[in-house]
Amino acid sequence: MRAPRRIAPALCCALLCGLALTACGDDGLKGTIEDFDTVTVWSGPGQGARPTGELTTQAPLTIACYDDGWFKVSYDGGSGYIDADTSILSKKGEVAPSMVPTC
Repeated sequence: MRAPRRIAPALCCALLCGLALTACGDDGLKGTIEDFDTVTVWSGPGQGARPTGELTTQAPLTIACYDDGWFKVSYDGGSGYIDADTSILSKKGEVAPSMVPTC
């Protein structure tokens, strides 16, 4: 009968750790640029935006959301928007707009 007493504290600890990680929130989907020499990062989605940087193949980034054909991303050195047709590989596979929230 003592086994349940030992399991209870471990179970409580695991639950609390899980809650703490959930409370931190999701900062986006992490991935890397695939199959491109360079990808232009833009200040905003759509026409009228200005280029603010470039990413190369295998550059790590975080996809925050999708906005009508554009991914809002952050990377070492900045943030901005890239065309959603850009091939981005994550641990979940190739990133599609349905994998991230709408901006």
